[in-house]
This record gives sequence, C-alpha cells and structure tokens, in this order.
Amino acid sequence: MYKNLSRATIIAFAALSFASCNNTAKTDKAPVADTIAKAPSAPTATSPPAVIDTGKLVGAWHDETIKTDKGESIAYEVVSSGHKVYIQAITFVGNDLKLNDTPPITAAASEIRKEGDGYVSVERPDESYKVDKKGNLLLFDKGILVATCKKIL
Repeated sequence: MYKNLSRATIIAFAALSFASCNNTAKTDKAPVADTIAKAPSAPTATSPPAVIDTGKLVGAWHDETIKTDKGESIAYEVVSSGHKVYIQAITFVGNDLKLNDTPPITAAASEIRKEGDGYVSVERPDESYKVDKKGNLLLFDKGILVATCKKIL
C-alpha cells in the first residue's frame, strides 16, 4: 500500500501527518529511542536484517530527534504477528519512507506486551510505550518520558 509513494505525496503526507518528535526529558542513560535504534542485536547497514517472520502493521511513528550514524532518519513500526506484538526501528533517507502492510519482523525487533493502558518491552522491562489520545507514541525509560513522536500511520 505505501511501497512507492511519490516525493510530492510524501511531502504532502508529512505536512499533514507528522510533526516534530521531541525529547521531553533528559536522563543519564540513553533514551529508549536510542536503545531501540542502536540495539546490540541491530544488524549493520552492510547486511540486510535477518527476518524472523512477517506480521501486520499496526502503526508507524517518525522520530525526528535521532538519526543513524549514516544520517538516515528513524521511524518506529508496531507489528503484530499472531498473539505477539513487536516494535522495531526502520530507517529511511529524506522523504523516502516505505511502509509495508505486512512488514518483516527483524531480529532487532523488541517484543512488547500489553500492560495496563500501554506496552512494556519483554526483553527490557524498564522500557515502556503508550499511545496518547492524539495518537502520539510516548517512549518511557524507567517510567520517565524520554520521547514523544507523532503518528504517521
């Protein structure tokens, strides 16, 4: 569905759909957004990520506050597969964001589980996620809000 959006469509979509993703708190530790984007198990840019499975795209959010070492932009996908839900960072250059209705779930994806009105990382229980009433993705580290991202999809 979103595989080959034209540049004009991306720009129009971006103008309407996503605003700045702002850090709202500073901590001594790297923000959750950084740990997701730079997870130790994250594949290097020279090799494609190992695909575990595919799933159904639940939502996507752009994080304008961080970039990869190569200057690529970061977005987060929430993907469901069976009874499991994952969050994973994806990269793109400029306005060339490509989303897939059935994205691959990579080895760098973090499984998350429902807890109260949000989600908690299964691998890193100090990391949690919540979608607010406006559709923003809120990222928490040890209960402290570290980033707020506007919804793309």
